[in-house]
Amino acid sequence: MRRVEILAIGAAALLGAGVAYQLGLAAGAPYGDATLGGRAEHVDGVLATRFRVIAAVSGGVLLGFAAIVLRRVRLIRLPVLSDRAVRWATWNIGVLLMFNTLGNLAAPHALERWGMGAITLVAGVLTLGVARWADREVATPE
Repeated sequence: MRRVEILAIGAAALLGAGVAYQLGLAAGAPYGDATLGGRAEHVDGVLATRFRVIAAVSGGVLLGFAAIVLRRVRLIRLPVLSDRAVRWATWNIGVLLMFNTLGNLAAPHALERWGMGAITLVAGVLTLGVARWADREVATPE
């Protein structure tokens, strides 16, 4: 296994943790005060319906991010996206995760600040590593 594939698997696993968290929130897990900077409407930690929908959509977006990162190193196939689109998306996902880390670190709740902040920081660094080194380590299909 190539190093860049290990980076991609690590990033996808961390993004998968984010998917699980968001889907848990959507399903009614009582951590509403630890998302969206604590500003999401919730009762006893359970998000209001519109924020549960947002959490479900966020989970889907994170799942898509993980798929793109894995596709970048050719561990999965996504025939609907060109190599150029995947290359561009991988860089943008890495940058977005780094900016998201800043928001997480500014959050009032410790879980969002330190837990999600650490996850987005490491996932962002790994994703940027994939974006940087994928062309060097991944063979072009014949």
